[in-house]
Amino acid sequence: VIQFLEAPEYSMFSRIVFDTAPTGHTLRLLSLPDFLDASIGKILKLRSKIASATSAIKSVFGQEVQQQDAANKLEQLRERMVKVRELFRDTESTEFIIVTIPTVMAISESARLHSSLQKESVPVRRLIVNQVLPPSSSDCKFCAIKRKDQARALDMIKSDPELMGLNIMQAPLVDMEIRGVPALKFLGDIVWK
Repeated sequence: VIQFLEAPEYSMFSRIVFDTAPTGHTLRLLSLPDFLDASIGKILKLRSKIASATSAIKSVFGQEVQQQDAANKLEQLRERMVKVRELFRDTESTEFIIVTIPTVMAISESARLHSSLQKESVPVRRLIVNQVLPPSSSDCKFCAIKRKDQARALDMIKSDPELMGLNIMQAPLVDMEIRGVPALKFLGDIVWK
């Protein structure tokens, strides 16, 4: 994440989008900086105690203490993790947008994700509901049932305490896989209208 943000070749972009894995993986990714920061802190403290004891032993035997690069690398990693943690929580530069589909199970999962993101102080202002069936005057039986199920899921968003305050955006179900720049631009123009 930090490499992308600091790389000169990406400085021309006003936005960098990271498409993360489903909820469980995403929450582990977001908690990783805190975990690594705490772990590296413990390792550095332990290393300091060991180095102190080793230094005392070496001074008795007249050997010179050599600096190791490993502690510096761990400290650099720790600093990068602090930057990532701050970036994830920075409301000026970061926004986490939840993308879901209009099913009861997916909406419930999105509510759980939003709750977890709030606990981590990660800014979330929008929810995109993807694959919404567009209106049709001639519905087949399957499509009518699917639309009814989707309507129930969309109503669930409006009444869910975790999701109701978000800006809800809908993306229609399209007859192609959204892959590549032209397809992303097509869908983006629909969603961000």
